[in-house]
Amino acid sequence: MKESRRTTILIGLAAAVLVAIGIGRRCTGGTSSLVMEYQRPRGDTLAVAIEMSPTTYTFENDSAEGFDYELLRVLAAEHGMELSICPVSNLESAFQGLYDGRFDLIVANIAATSRVADYFPLTDAVYLDRQVLVQRRLADGSVPVNGQLDLRGDTVYLPAGSPARLRMENMSGEMGDTVYLKSIPGHNGEHLAILTARGVIPRAVVSRRVAESVAEDYPELDISTPVSFNQKQVWAVAPGDSALLDSLNIWLAKFKTTEAYSRLEHRYL
Repeated sequence: MKESRRTTILIGLAAAVLVAIGIGRRCTGGTSSLVMEYQRPRGDTLAVAIEMSPTTYTFENDSAEGFDYELLRVLAAEHGMELSICPVSNLESAFQGLYDGRFDLIVANIAATSRVADYFPLTDAVYLDRQVLVQRRLADGSVPVNGQLDLRGDTVYLPAGSPARLRMENMSGEMGDTVYLKSIPGHNGEHLAILTARGVIPRAVVSRRVAESVAEDYPELDISTPVSFNQKQVWAVAPGDSALLDSLNIWLAKFKTTEAYSRLEHRYL
């Protein structure tokens, strides 16, 4: 992703930590359209909330791309599924839509944690990732936080609805101290990493793959401190839809053995 696109995102973040930029309003069926509220498609079309992020779903030269997006399109084409895609920047609202029946599937950077699995069926691993701390390097090249213990009594930003919140809460308990967790409505991991690089917020926890993408444009950003082990990154299915869950797991298992999957991995991961 190029610096010019990062700049465009920052212009959209002019209100910084006060308001959401609202990029999740464009929901598409057969053609792109701007709507104020997502309308669930009729018939057999699969309603998908997809997270706007470098790994999952983004735009380059006016073309949609992203590992999860392209994988979803291949699976849909191979198995005759029609898709109605609604890009979102707020996972919290996406999960609410999944619970309410407005979506059949969430495609996003979702770590397979017990907290999420308690409420929503999760697919088998789409790929592996981990959560990392992103922070600005100091003038001498050092970093304010050298390890997890340095976060005691400090503030960390997370995307709203991020499964990483459970890990950070557990970390606080393990340290016997508080790590204050904040979110900004409508801001995903990419936004938070950019705001950290620009000094708007002190630090954030996002997926390693998103952090690496942003760090390519912001060399002052340090992403070397992990806050989790490798975790399964999954998709979430509407409660009770075991047929879709079983189908996705079968399709994913088969496709992950192909050269096409390897090419997607090489390109994005």
